[in-house]
Amino acid sequence: MMPSETTRAAALRVRLDGGFVEHARFTGPPVDFKGWTPEELGAVWGALHRAARFDHDDPARRELAMALSAQATSMNLAPALAGDMFLDALDAAGVHDWDYAIGCLACLHGEVPEGSARLAQRILDEPARWGEQHFAVWLLARLAGGDAPAQFAQVMEERHVHYLMPLTLQELELLPQLAQASLLALAGSRYSGHWNRDSIGEADPAEVLADDAAYVDFARTILEQAARHIAAIHDGSVPYAADAAFATADSPVLARAARVAAYRDDEWFRPVITVLLPLVCVAPGAAKSAPSQSLAMALGHAVETIPTPEGLLALRTALAQVRHAGIRKKLERNLKPAERMLAERSDIAWRIGMPGPMGKRRQATLARRLEAGYASEVWFSLDQWRVLRDDADIDAVARALVWRTGDGLAFMLDGKGAIDAQGKPVELPEQGEIGLWHPLHGSGEQRAAWQALVTQRRVRQPLRQVYREIYAPPGDGSAPFSGYQLSLRTLLGLARREGWRLDDAEGLSRQFGAWRVLLRIEGRVYPGAGGACTSNGLAPAQMMPMAPVAYSEACRAVDLLVSASALALVEEEQSVQREERLFYLANLAPGPMTGMRRTVLEQVFSEQIEDGRMALEARHLMVGRHAIHLTTGRVTKDGAEVAIEVVAKGNKLGAVPWLPHDEALLEKIAATAGVLLALHRVQPGC
Repeated sequence: MMPSETTRAAALRVRLDGGFVEHARFTGPPVDFKGWTPEELGAVWGALHRAARFDHDDPARRELAMALSAQATSMNLAPALAGDMFLDALDAAGVHDWDYAIGCLACLHGEVPEGSARLAQRILDEPARWGEQHFAVWLLARLAGGDAPAQFAQVMEERHVHYLMPLTLQELELLPQLAQASLLALAGSRYSGHWNRDSIGEADPAEVLADDAAYVDFARTILEQAARHIAAIHDGSVPYAADAAFATADSPVLARAARVAAYRDDEWFRPVITVLLPLVCVAPGAAKSAPSQSLAMALGHAVETIPTPEGLLALRTALAQVRHAGIRKKLERNLKPAERMLAERSDIAWRIGMPGPMGKRRQATLARRLEAGYASEVWFSLDQWRVLRDDADIDAVARALVWRTGDGLAFMLDGKGAIDAQGKPVELPEQGEIGLWHPLHGSGEQRAAWQALVTQRRVRQPLRQVYREIYAPPGDGSAPFSGYQLSLRTLLGLARREGWRLDDAEGLSRQFGAWRVLLRIEGRVYPGAGGACTSNGLAPAQMMPMAPVAYSEACRAVDLLVSASALALVEEEQSVQREERLFYLANLAPGPMTGMRRTVLEQVFSEQIEDGRMALEARHLMVGRHAIHLTTGRVTKDGAEVAIEVVAKGNKLGAVPWLPHDEALLEKIAATAGVLLALHRVQPGC
């Protein structure tokens, strides 16, 4: 290690520990962890944690420590702890500070130093709270040694032994056989139980456990055991009692085992999940209860986040027969995201084709699955694609869509052959890959040609494709979809159905292929929140640039949220009266608001609408081929965004205070329509 590096770590430690400084106002130079080695971080890790604790008596040092901790987190930095560094870091942990202590164990290099047992025993404290994070407590009890492991086993036995199938105890008995990486994954995850869509972005311990042979064997044993047990309840071999088939505490164990098997896509898991999930959702006979609500919902989350074809089939089967209203509501939320996630597992997504009776509903499901693969740009081998086409429903959908080959040839099926955008026959390759064509895969001329062909042939596409909205990053570097006041009730309800995750610190996040994006929100946002919030725009969660199609699909998803929940534009001048009006607007149903806006525009532009120069649709004001969204004011032409320069002329609609929407936004729509009308007079047909 370089002497200068040692010096900077030692100097920071002095500042964090509150050592001597020459002047009372001296705080030292700004600290930047860029370029620091893991060993240097290890030298200050304990001091950093001590200074960041809430009970610290020096606000300046605590503020410095909090800022440095946030910096280390944002840079994904971790210390290297060994010997005295590990002891110092562990000594900084408070009683029940289990998460931090497990983090120190994860960063330990080499052997556990002497003196660790005493520190671990202090962190563990009395056993009253050991059940809260039993994996972390087990690791610390093992580190503490002495009577701690036996005491932990006794506490867990007393908590779980009275259950019919104490799976938690079986899992705890397995821990000594697991690899250290598996133990740390279990102990370090805040979502070791009901890991669900709100956990996305956090480490799923099942992903690590899927490579641990001992846990994989355990997962198979308990899942097959659970499937036999639930089948026995349904055939009358075991008496039925509502919500008593499994202990609530054991549902996370089964859900974790299901995620492990789903990650691996083990063949034995396929018949198990098709039995277990549907049967656990419905009572024998005609009762509206269920054998286990907690397991039904936990398995629904497991299928949603790590779907397999058989898991998705089991989820659909469960929804078709469930009679419990609460379980139905939960499982319905899992279905659409599960279809989207399965589409991204293109290697297994089509293993069982498209199960279900032939018809329009099955075709709609197929279309949704194809559309969900856009962000990942899913490919099929040519042989696989031909096999899928042998299914009548799939063939009917495939013939209404535009496809592309691996070398960029875009085509539609026509009779027994294929045609291009001009309607001319083309030859498909004998080998290669086939993927769904996206408007960004072609030029503006090619998009227009496909639009003309589909319109001319009156093809009704099962998903919005040739007229699909497309988005490009703004040239000025600004964040798209910023500057809107959004109704929280509408936003959060729609976001959950669309698979977005609520993050208190960042807003809403969602995965699109390999990328996670954020819709940054300003305001008090939490489940069930009401009132209004401010959209601060879309941003990728990673530094790597997004693929154009993934970016466009992310923007399209954000556009849906903003379009459905926007009620006003953000204005520089705020007032108490405006805040009160926004709160009132945020709690109105969006339908009547848009309806009133349509009514006003219909009155303002009655002459233009009557003579055909404008048209009012459900969500847009049409001026020729241009569409102005009635909620956001966004302008598109054949799906592509168009920038329209509107000169501000003051809020002329401010004199109509009874309008149930923001006058500035309505003014923007009206002014934009005026600009487009003038443009069409100058350039007819544009």
